[in-house]
Amino acid sequence: MRLRDLLKCVEDIDNRRKGIRIWLILVLIWSLARSIVVTRVFEQYGLNPALYFVIDFLSSIPYAYASAQTLLAFIDKQRNRALAWGLLTVVTFYLPDIYIVIASKHVPTFTYFGFAVILTVLSALAYRQWNEKRR
Repeated sequence: MRLRDLLKCVEDIDNRRKGIRIWLILVLIWSLARSIVVTRVFEQYGLNPALYFVIDFLSSIPYAYASAQTLLAFIDKQRNRALAWGLLTVVTFYLPDIYIVIASKHVPTFTYFGFAVILTVLSALAYRQWNEKRR
């Protein structure tokens, strides 16, 4: 599919709604998978798995919506709106990770290092994908 065809598709309001719904489902599935992995790694260091899941799952909903709105605002050339949605995207993206850092105690340095590497890689990939799609 060419970029021009993709932009025409995104201009249609029904296609936008479908895209947002699909993105929300994908983000929620990712949230479930991430909660399982994070629980296995950080539960032994004091992380409450149920609370982490609630924070992760509930922040995933505004994250999915805000990140979709950021992209659509860029497509529509609404820079201020895109910036506002982008800030909400960043906050909701990192909220579960902030809880991990606050709640976990006596975590070995290599575990935090691995966590930081994974977070950095995922952040870079998310930025790269977002940057490519906004053009």
